[in-house]
Amino acid sequence: MVTLPTLETARRIAESVIIAAISSAGLYLVGTVYTDAYYGRLSIEVTSLDLAPAYVALQSIHALWGLLEYPLWLLLIYVLYRTLASPTRRLGPWFAETRPRFPRLLPILANLIVVAPLLLDASVSFQEHELPHRSVLTEVTSVLRYTGLVLLGYVLWLGWSQRRFLVNEVRTRKVLPISLVFLVYLLSAMAATGIVAELAAVELLTGTSEASLRVEFVTRSGVLPELVGKELILVTTRNGAYFVVECESPPSQQPTSYVVPLTAVDAARMRRFSNDEATLGEEVAESAP
Repeated sequence: MVTLPTLETARRIAESVIIAAISSAGLYLVGTVYTDAYYGRLSIEVTSLDLAPAYVALQSIHALWGLLEYPLWLLLIYVLYRTLASPTRRLGPWFAETRPRFPRLLPILANLIVVAPLLLDASVSFQEHELPHRSVLTEVTSVLRYTGLVLLGYVLWLGWSQRRFLVNEVRTRKVLPISLVFLVYLLSAMAATGIVAELAAVELLTGTSEASLRVEFVTRSGVLPELVGKELILVTTRNGAYFVVECESPPSQQPTSYVVPLTAVDAARMRRFSNDEATLGEEVAESAP
């Protein structure tokens, strides 16, 4: 016969497994948005690179601040509450007297404060201009707008109609509030990492990134004549080919990229843009009287 302690242990193990699986899937989705936005901004189809799942998941590290921002906000609210408004603190009796006088207002304000960063990210997404091509980031931003509106409507309904606090709903493990908050939180992190990826791609495209490598190909006569005289930046080497993009300053929304097979190149000369600046500085110093 299965005892209650055994069922409780099994339930906790199942919850831990589910949380781990959802967290892993969330990190992979964040990494997917980063890779798609980064290579898409460089006019490279990410599926042609055949990136390993571990590499894609690792790109979620670029969204570290986006993932920590909301938990840190909740921690700050908790510390302030325990410091100022808990029943044993100075403002505790005032809150206890205010709640019966304003039974709807206090839950609404508390719920809005808890989800304020998520609602702010959703409102910012309304100001984002859609990219000229449909990308994962575009879709994420679009979904974030509507889920943010749903979350706003839910917390207002919860406070006004039900007179309940969102934190209490989460603590009692209600599926709807937990799912809704987590969804908006994940979409916010995905949108943030997509923006970071596009900024990193622009830095590479313009040669201002430390990772920008100018590449010059040495080929046989008549091979790849369209690359002669072009300033190319190496993006990556995958699947037996160089993936390069033409340097642009200012950058366009649709830069020109090339896939150069390794078999078509006799040699490749690479150097960093920072080395070019150092060489220019030396030439100026030598020419000075």
